[in-house]
Amino acid sequence: MNLRPTVLQKLSHMYPQMSPSQQAIADVILRDPEASAFYNVAEMAREANVSESTVTRFATFLGFSGFPGLSRELQEMVRSRLTTGQRFQLSRSITKAEQQTVVQHFEEDVHNLNLMMERIDLNALERIVQLLLAAKRIGIVSARSALALGTFFDFYLNLLNKDTLLFNGDPRTVDRIHRFQAEDVIVGIGFARYTRFTVDCLAIGKKRGARIIVITDYPSSPLVQYADEVLYTPTGIASHMESFVAPMSLLTAILRSMFHQDSEKATGLLTDLEEAWIGLGTYYDPNKS
Repeated sequence: MNLRPTVLQKLSHMYPQMSPSQQAIADVILRDPEASAFYNVAEMAREANVSESTVTRFATFLGFSGFPGLSRELQEMVRSRLTTGQRFQLSRSITKAEQQTVVQHFEEDVHNLNLMMERIDLNALERIVQLLLAAKRIGIVSARSALALGTFFDFYLNLLNKDTLLFNGDPRTVDRIHRFQAEDVIVGIGFARYTRFTVDCLAIGKKRGARIIVITDYPSSPLVQYADEVLYTPTGIASHMESFVAPMSLLTAILRSMFHQDSEKATGLLTDLEEAWIGLGTYYDPNKS
């Protein structure tokens, strides 16, 4: 099995060691791997607003003999991903323009999932699972549209009997951030455009000694500066809205890993909860309608 990191994983891992000019090139590639894979040196330099010699040195910094080597690896990665996309496209039999647009959105979500899988750091994901399982208290910071992700994560962490607190900007929750200490974990979820609330909460949590986990889109995200562990997931589609398909899948993977590794406890808790749900009539029962 080939465990060699992809070029996107290299970019993510080496990003903190890059100069500002190198980070500008990395941002171009991470934002749109498919387009950047077919840039020549001059086009890449123009997109990143750097010199052509900087682009060449950047490729060497990543371990390639020159820019052609970097370009070839990007193209191989893109072509392998497009093979799946092409199969998906060939399976379509929709002719109406409006319906084609809808299916294109589905394809963009599939693209984001593939991109996330190529960038994912599985070792970091496992460390995050262990941090969450061991945490005395878990804070979840998410705002605006990302609040939906935080609410989902909070709901299922509670099914593991974790002591959680969702920070969404409500003063009644923000005032409780003083409770977080070194044995606690704060999860920050945020994507461009990043909210000041999320960034400031992570800064406070870090100052108080809590371990910080970040779920975001780019290494240049302002959330990353406070992270002890970080996972990247794309959200971009051709729309004014973000796509949360990939982030939701990532959070689900974390939760499933937690349930699997603590399966005996989870089973007992869910059994107890089921009795409570039955007693409270939480779910629709066709036999009692």
